[in-house]
Amino acid sequence: MAISVLMVYEPLRAVEDQDYWKSYIKFYEQFRDGPATPQSAWYGREYDTFRESFSAETGIEKDAIRDCFFFKDEDGEYYLTPVGSKTNVNLFTAEDFIPLEWFLMYRGEEKRYFYTHTGWGAVSQDAIYYRTRLKDAAARLKEAGRDIEAWTASGLGPVSAIVEDLAAGARNLRHWLSSFDESSFVLLNYGEISTRIAPGSLKNEDSVSELKNALLLARESDPGRAGTALMALVAKWDSINSALTGKTEKKSSTLQ
Repeated sequence: MAISVLMVYEPLRAVEDQDYWKSYIKFYEQFRDGPATPQSAWYGREYDTFRESFSAETGIEKDAIRDCFFFKDEDGEYYLTPVGSKTNVNLFTAEDFIPLEWFLMYRGEEKRYFYTHTGWGAVSQDAIYYRTRLKDAAARLKEAGRDIEAWTASGLGPVSAIVEDLAAGARNLRHWLSSFDESSFVLLNYGEISTRIAPGSLKNEDSVSELKNALLLARESDPGRAGTALMALVAKWDSINSALTGKTEKKSSTLQ
């Protein structure tokens, strides 16, 4: 099973328990000399030592310690997403696929990589991620909704079910994002999905641009080519899903 993740990082100034999170981030940066990311790894008793030390520093019981991922933007402002709780409104996961509507929130040039150390000072690309401002993500979902409406009006043909699911997923995402501060960031992490994409091919993976191209063709009143482009994207993700699960089951959005 491979997990992909969609996360909202809220500005520290907009979250509850700011004093706790400020102390957590400050201590974490001193302990690890860097931010907490989805690719952060703990070795041996390192995590236990961190919790014990943080508890001793702050007087917070170990069982009451909450964790988060965080980063600092170019202006020095911190953003975080809580992790570890069973119910987390900041986060969605998908197993063995990535819902197509997640790609609607990004642009190809926003693609980035997490890196891992491979020894002797060398690093390699470990996972793909995209990160954008929530207000931009919401605007792109709204724009995609208009394109889908135009596509529907011109005739969907054999991709009707796919486009209808895409439209429903986009609406659900807009509703979800509406509960967060618009200056937040939305991060799509391919996570373990990246392990099924050949390392040399990670740079060629561009589902974001492929979906945008399908919608552009629909906007230009070319539903036939738009449908062909969308079917090619769906076939690619069906193949990835089959490689991960050994099944040919079609996946839909976890947000629906």
